[in-house]
Amino acid sequence: MMALSSSLTLDARDISRLDPQDMLGCVRRMPGVARLAFDHAVGWKPPVPRPRQILVCGMGGSAISGDLARTLLQTRWSVPITVARQPQLPAWVDDRTLCLFLSYSGNTAETLAAFGEASERGVPIAAIASGGQLADRCGQRDIPVLPVEPGWQPRAALGHLYFTLLGMLAALGAPVEPRAAIARLEELAAEYGPDRPDNAAIALARRLHASPAAPLVAGVSPATEAVALRWKGQLNENAKTTALFGVFPELTHNEIVNLVASGEERAVVVLRDAGDPPLLVRQIGQTLGLLREERVSDPVEIVASASDPLARQMELVSLGDHASVYLALLKGLDPTPVAPIVALKARMA
Repeated sequence: MMALSSSLTLDARDISRLDPQDMLGCVRRMPGVARLAFDHAVGWKPPVPRPRQILVCGMGGSAISGDLARTLLQTRWSVPITVARQPQLPAWVDDRTLCLFLSYSGNTAETLAAFGEASERGVPIAAIASGGQLADRCGQRDIPVLPVEPGWQPRAALGHLYFTLLGMLAALGAPVEPRAAIARLEELAAEYGPDRPDNAAIALARRLHASPAAPLVAGVSPATEAVALRWKGQLNENAKTTALFGVFPELTHNEIVNLVASGEERAVVVLRDAGDPPLLVRQIGQTLGLLREERVSDPVEIVASASDPLARQMELVSLGDHASVYLALLKGLDPTPVAPIVALKARMA
């Protein structure tokens, strides 16, 4: 394993050698992918026009789209969204519940099991997949399935999956307008490019790489909770790095104890939204001050300030996606392979 220099100045040959499957390029292509995905989905015909609630079923890089939608719309839309990462449906699912099954590959075992139960119970169903068994089973049952482009790593297909889901929700009446978010993603793809060696994503990757203990990524409920979870997953898969995940205000009622008591110095990144409630802003400030006093961390507080909630959400997602890839490169690792996941799926098969 050969690490790069701390300056992390990359030329095209470095990127080609360390990132042969172009994970960085996938991250940088998200704006164009997102625009096409939303436009394709917004005209779909839902099986139930006014669901009482929506259940998003999925795992990993597919399920995170449901979490992002849930937290984006929680305070802005009257239809509740729940995310299920499990092979069975909750007992409360009924004929007024729209079940949306997300599986990028179309072959996720847990999602297929839940789909089978939903089919047997006769509840309204739709799906998003690039193909696989999920698309086949939808075709056999005349269930709407919105296709996404195959050939991506599921976690790199967020632009496909999330913006397809947002288009579907917009068709149901959710207050979603993606233009500002896509424009912001375009700006950040340029800003975080490898030709700018001192950009914020590379600087953050250096900071995470220097953390003696597993870094903590903390969100704020509800606005940035799912974004922090996305960061954790990207650090796990792209950078092959253990990362802790926490959420304010809950973090201040439990995790703050072990953070201080452990005495371990670690990078702490707090992801905030410009619209966070004043009570939580004050609480975060006091918490970070305590961590500094106890020499646990010199936390990084990142406040998204783009024009609207979706743009702010994607601003933070983009930073985390880029930083996780740059951290892999800093460690001399290829960000794309996830060999343990592949091995476990083979064993389960």
